[in-house]
This record gives sequence, C-alpha cells and structure tokens, in this order.
Amino acid sequence: MVPMVGCSVLGPEHTAREPGEPPEYRSSVTEIAWTWEPPGDLRDVRLREMDEGIAVLTADGVHALSGESGEELWSYRDRGQSLVSEVTDSGEHVVLYDKDTSRTTLMEMATGRVAHEFESDLSGVEYTREHEPFHLESALRGISGETWIVRWEDSVSSYELSTGEPLWSVPNVPDCSDAGQVDSLTVQTDVVVAATTCFEQPEGEESVAWTVGQDFTSELVGLSPDTGEELWRVEHSIGRMPHESLERTISSRPGGLVHIDFHYRGIGDSLLDIKDGAAIHLDTGELVWTSPDGTGLGVWDTETGQYRIEDLSGNVERVLERQVVPMKENMVVEGHRVGLEEGVLYLEDWMEDASDPEGFARFEGLEDSVVLTWDDAVGLSVINAISVPGAVAVAYVADGQAGVMGLR
Repeated sequence: MVPMVGCSVLGPEHTAREPGEPPEYRSSVTEIAWTWEPPGDLRDVRLREMDEGIAVLTADGVHALSGESGEELWSYRDRGQSLVSEVTDSGEHVVLYDKDTSRTTLMEMATGRVAHEFESDLSGVEYTREHEPFHLESALRGISGETWIVRWEDSVSSYELSTGEPLWSVPNVPDCSDAGQVDSLTVQTDVVVAATTCFEQPEGEESVAWTVGQDFTSELVGLSPDTGEELWRVEHSIGRMPHESLERTISSRPGGLVHIDFHYRGIGDSLLDIKDGAAIHLDTGELVWTSPDGTGLGVWDTETGQYRIEDLSGNVERVLERQVVPMKENMVVEGHRVGLEEGVLYLEDWMEDASDPEGFARFEGLEDSVVLTWDDAVGLSVINAISVPGAVAVAYVADGQAGVMGLR
C-alpha cells in the first residue's frame, strides 16, 4: 500500500504519497492500455513528464498519473479557481499560480507535497514575448526552489520568490549594437541558458526581422543561477531571417543537452551540450526522441519522412524509411509525432470516427507496424502526445470530453 495524505476541508482537495519505482520508457506501442478523465467539466488538459508517468495540468490543479496503469498517484485541485500551472525546467516542482489571490504553490513532482507557498503578484511582469498566449506559463518554468529567474527584452533577472526582491540582473545579454532580445530561457540546476538574437534595424524603417537574407547573429549564453555570472557564450546562427531565430525556443534534454526548436519546417532542430558548449545542427531533422542518458537521438527528417537513430556525433545506427502507401498523408504531415526507440507514432489531429479501420494513430516501427483504433469514441481530437515512463500519454477530446489515454 502506498502511503497517502490528503485534505479537503474548506480548501483545495489534495493528496500526496511516497515516490515509487520509475517504469521503463516504451520502445514501441500496440494498444490503448488505459484512459483517464479529469473530474468536473474540464475541456483542457496539458501533459508534462514525471518520473513515474504524467503530470496532467488542468484549469483548477494538477493530477499525477502512473504511466503503466493510469492510476492517480497524487493530486491537487482547487475547485472554482482558475490556476496558471507549469512544471519547472528542472522537473522538480509543479507551480500553481492563483491570479486572484497572487498565491504561488510549489509542489514536489515526485510526491505531490507542498514545498513552498508564497503570495507575490507575478502577473504584471512584462515578459519578452508578451503576445504569446501562455507567456506566464513560460515564465513559471524559471522557478527553482525559492528563486525565480525570468527573461526581459534584453536581460535576465533573478528574484526572491517570497518577497519579489531582486537578487541579480544581467543587462544586455544579447550584447547587440542594434536590435535584439532574449528569445527563450531554460533554468537548470547548474546553469541558466539564454537564447539571444541580434540584427541591424535601420532607423525609421519597418522591422526587417521578416526579411529573408537579412543578417543576424544568434547566440546561446550560459549564466550562473546563483550570481548571473556569464559562464560561456556560443554563436549558433541558423535560419534564413531574424524572425526564425527570434521565434526559436530552448528546453532541457537528458545528458546535459539543450534542445533548440526553430518551429519552422525545413530548418531542422539543434542541440547544445552545456558541458563543453558545443552546438550540433540536425539539418532538416526534427528531434523527436532522446535516450534516457542523452547519448542516442531519434531524428525525423522533415523533407523525406525518414526516421533515424543516431549518436551525438551523427553516426547513424538504424534507419526507418517512411512507408508512404499504408500511411495517410495528413496524419504524417499535419498530425502529431512521438519518437520512440523502435519507431515513430503518428496520430491524427482530428477524426470524425476513431473506430475507422484506417486508425486514429499508427506506430511505424523498425520491425513492424500497428494501426490503433478506438471503438469507444466517435469524434476524436488529439491535443498533445508525449513519451513518458511506462507509456505514450495522449491528451484528447472525445465527444466533447477531455481525457488522457496511455498507449503501450
């Protein structure tokens, strides 16, 4: 029996537990193993990986599910409240922010226990890309313990979360002579990595950020989380115009890697090794799988549809050629992709009938292929899908009801 603690008297419904043994990642999938629906009439769920499965973020809280069984491990739900929620870049905490009360709750990802609670208004901060629909969620990822590290237009600053008092600030991180900004930030235990872009903007003219062939410089800058001291700086200018660099995002991967996602078809992704500051560009490849130790990569070629398993030096170990005939074109090009060690899972973005024999999803493996159908749902919209310990977790809306399914 897993020890649980809980409370629900005139406040949030909350359960916690002791951590268990993390299951193995799936190398392939063949079936729908379990489904889970959030309590209440919720139509929006977001998925984040945790050691034993999935953290499901909802409008009123978070539910941690086992990847193997879909069993609820712990939960925190504040009914009637609208919470901004995110998982920190380190993966150690879930952050729940109540805009009405300015209460910030940090919960241990492994146990569901409340680690810290603060009252500090975070919603008024003007983040670099304020036009983003989830700019506050992005900023919450920079919380680490009792500090909050956030990017501004051209600087990075650290604050004491409980008081809002500044701890350090690094101005002009992009080090530009003209226009530039901090594009994205990932806050790790030992280093804060900032992606920056600089370009020449003629005075009095419209922005040249969308001009193909316009010169620009992209860099990745490592800062100390404790002091803001610059640890290293690497130039990595990829793209056809400044806007493609300005829009890229960075996130952590196993083995001390940072994934650089350009979000534009044909450019390809990049990786940065924070240990030696070396950047690797994947040409037209999209990074869709990383081995647990960071030494193996699963790269899906955006031009050919080829899937290859390779190491950090680019040595290809195995190749899966795209099977054009049995695959629906819109599933491959417009749907969702999840890379696994033995192949790629493709999922339709939307289907009128999930029981259709052609399937709402297909696993194209190095050894075999499997079509997945779902007789219990008619209309099915796939919101997101990620590989987690024990399963591939899929967030969906089926016949108007949000839910999560685990594929094994």
